[in-house]
Amino acid sequence: MKDKMKFLVPVDGSLHSKKALEMAVKLAEPVGAHIDILFVSYFERETDGDPDHPSWLPLSVMAKGVSSAEEVLEEARKELPAGLDAESHVVVGMPSRKIVEFAAANGHDLIIMGGRGLSPVTGFLLGSVSQEVMEEAKCAVLIAK
Repeated sequence: MKDKMKFLVPVDGSLHSKKALEMAVKLAEPVGAHIDILFVSYFERETDGDPDHPSWLPLSVMAKGVSSAEEVLEEARKELPAGLDAESHVVVGMPSRKIVEFAAANGHDLIIMGGRGLSPVTGFLLGSVSQEVMEEAKCAVLIAK
């Protein structure tokens, strides 16, 4: 039997991911749940930012992606009340796939994430990370709007 509930909150710096984190805090505090804050990057400094090995990405793009992960997670940590059991993580890959894999590998009970608020047609044409996570996750998914 698990001791604590575990919530996963993927963040990307958007207003919707900030709302998801706020919702996660409200749900976690009364039950003492653990929160994992996850940033999914398409690339990382170790593989695409080594100065001795040229990257396939322009430096302007590489620098923005790495600093973005650090900045987004730092902003998310600032929103957490003192004493809340939480950790932050960065993984590399396709966001929907990595979110689902992270949740399964770490035994999360609930994924709380932002939705972009796309119409069904726009979501179908552009794709939606939250829609893909809802369809593929083995645990419950709560979408904050």
